[in-house]
Amino acid sequence: MTRQFIYLLITVLLYSCQAKQKFDKMRWAEVADLMTFPNRESMIDDLTNNFQLKGKNYNEIIELLGQPQGKGENDLQIFYDIDVDYGSDIDPIYTKTLNFQFYKDSIVKTFEVKEWKK
Repeated sequence: MTRQFIYLLITVLLYSCQAKQKFDKMRWAEVADLMTFPNRESMIDDLTNNFQLKGKNYNEIIELLGQPQGKGENDLQIFYDIDVDYGSDIDPIYTKTLNFQFYKDSIVKTFEVKEWKK
């Protein structure tokens, strides 16, 4: 019984390490191998729910989140990788991104978290 309790405790502790956490600019920017961001998934809810992103200008978003991983078809869209799974290939099979769309005056019009699966 004690052994099962220890396994359960370890599982809970490991899960809690990956559970939701408050947004932290430095931890958001941390990069692991292959340009993956190990902390973003656990911070995305706090960032999108507790920070006033809509209405910020482009420079304020860059100051808060750093350089985006890409831009949309025009200069009015940018995105940040939250999670990317490459499977066994160089092409992703799953992506989760935080996308921003700006008005022409560089103010955030909308933002959303998008997921894509191959």
